[in-house]
Amino acid sequence: MQDTPETAEFAKRAEEASQRARKMKAELRKKRRADKLKLQQQLGAELMKETNITSAQQLKQYLQDNLNYEAEAENQQNYQQALIELTTFANQLTWNEQRGYWQAANLHELTDWLATQRTQH
Repeated sequence: MQDTPETAEFAKRAEEASQRARKMKAELRKKRRADKLKLQQQLGAELMKETNITSAQQLKQYLQDNLNYEAEAENQQNYQQALIELTTFANQLTWNEQRGYWQAANLHELTDWLATQRTQH
């Protein structure tokens, strides 16, 4: 089956449209890369201005220090909250003179709270 002049023209137009689409996609990727590079440069310049960082090693150390500080602060806050809750339960303990041990005022609530502190579930 041979192409008619009309179908050959459609095929030619379709190929041209496909080539234009590929070219436009390539141009869009190029523009996006240029925009990303420009943003990186702006962010880098602003970071250097604010922190006086002048090398990649200094940047790495700065990020590590700040990320570790934030993680430590969060851990410290969690620790303080757990300590407050534990102290609350401890203050509610009563001494059972007859049996010779400390007794929890609300054992169910205490075990539920302890279950939230587990590291394995």
